[in-house]
Amino acid sequence: MEIKLHANATTTPRIRRYLQQSEKSDRELAVELGISVTTVRRWRNRDQVSDNHTTPKVIHKVMRQEQIALVNALRDILGAPLDELLLMVNDVLGIAVSRATLNRYLKPAAAKQKGAPLQGKKALKAGIRPHMLELHHLPLSLHMDDGGEQHLLWAREPVSGWCYARLYAGLSPQRLNTWTQEVLAACPAAIQSIETFGFEATLAVNDITVKAHQRTCSALQVMVPLRDIIPQVNVEPAGALLMTLCEFYNRGKAQKKLGESTPQAFLEGLRREA
Repeated sequence: MEIKLHANATTTPRIRRYLQQSEKSDRELAVELGISVTTVRRWRNRDQVSDNHTTPKVIHKVMRQEQIALVNALRDILGAPLDELLLMVNDVLGIAVSRATLNRYLKPAAAKQKGAPLQGKKALKAGIRPHMLELHHLPLSLHMDDGGEQHLLWAREPVSGWCYARLYAGLSPQRLNTWTQEVLAACPAAIQSIETFGFEATLAVNDITVKAHQRTCSALQVMVPLRDIIPQVNVEPAGALLMTLCEFYNRGKAQKKLGESTPQAFLEGLRREA
């Protein structure tokens, strides 16, 4: 029987069977085959060697305007390709749409401007190293069912796309500085500088430079309950879901532009080589 492989598959049925039968460690197999540890573990935990269907059993052919805005923002912020974005939308957010429906609602990606930052292996070849973090603050005005005023803080390492985000009900200079320290501790890259957008951070770390971009953001208005936009919020609180989303992106799927590594593994590998 012929087995159809997923468009972004990094393994073949023979390799998958080898993974399931091997007694080597996950990391040994990942190094041997040039794939991520996450991929190794995923196939070792399955009985079959064929891809799971990515299309939900019940799909919607129409998306709410708020959902369209959300998936486009995710694509723009993370730079996620269509198939990876589909996994996040289906599996993490619980929005049941097909690949074709999602693709139909994605706005054309902005044309790459001359001098735009390179990512992954291309960035490394150009001598660009992952030593900088971008930190963003976006105030939110949510439905009263979701707590009203909230604050979204997110960080991104541009070379790998590694991200870290949290949702807070209140914000103070102390909270901003504490969160910044948490980001630096969590990021697997050797960060030397940070750039902030929408807030200023004062670090008690002498070897990290801080550049603040003066930008005032008005609160993003969300007039309907989040549960009507993101079904998974019925199961998992928005703050916890945000962390799940980042973890999924950082560790869940190997990316071609990162040499078939996840953002987390890509940065960890560079840190070991340094």
